Amino acid sequence: MIYFYSGTPGSGKSLHVAKDIYTKLFIKKQNVIANFDINREIYNKKKNKGKFTYISNSDLTPKFFYEYAKDHHVLGKESQTLVVIDECQILFNPRSWTDKNRIDWINFFTQHRKWGYNFILISQFDRLVDRQIRALFEYEIKHRKVNNFKGAKLIPINTFVAVEYWYGVKERIGCEFFTYKNKYGRLYDTFKNFEE
Repeated sequence: MIYFYSGTPGSGKSLHVAKDIYTKLFIKKQNVIANFDINREIYNKKKNKGKFTYISNSDLTPKFFYEYAKDHHVLGKESQTLVVIDECQILFNPRSWTDKNRIDWINFFTQHRKWGYNFILISQFDRLVDRQIRALFEYEIKHRKVNNFKGAKLIPINTFVAVEYWYGVKERIGCEFFTYKNKYGRLYDTFKNFEE
């Protein structure tokens, strides 16, 4: 599956994905690959866990994912590794559609489930991502900070909502409310610069 997390800065996207990474690594004990690092102190303290792999945008290629799957996955089994690409518009910008690697990405994304991957792509808005890549999204999860709404400003803790849509038909599937939790918030540095 390809999930697309959208929302303005401060809307809870990073907190939501930190929760997803925590669940995948420490509860399901499965692997995670991301284009940002996590707090290694927290990761190293846990005994039973999945493998976390940080890879920079410059090394993030379909070829890497094919090789990783050959080395770490059981052939034909889905959802073995979660891949998180934050600020995905840097890699999949619509203005760079002539990029020679774009067709390789499209071919890979059309077959990613066969290779055992689920993806979470994160950006502020779907239009910042190439149309050919967007066409492969299964779900969009729109994030909002509830405290920014008129009556909700009285809520004493930061509260967020993630509204899930079936991307192809823009049909709302459900929503989830969540608040900040240290175990998730401390896992991920939200101020990482992806152009370094």
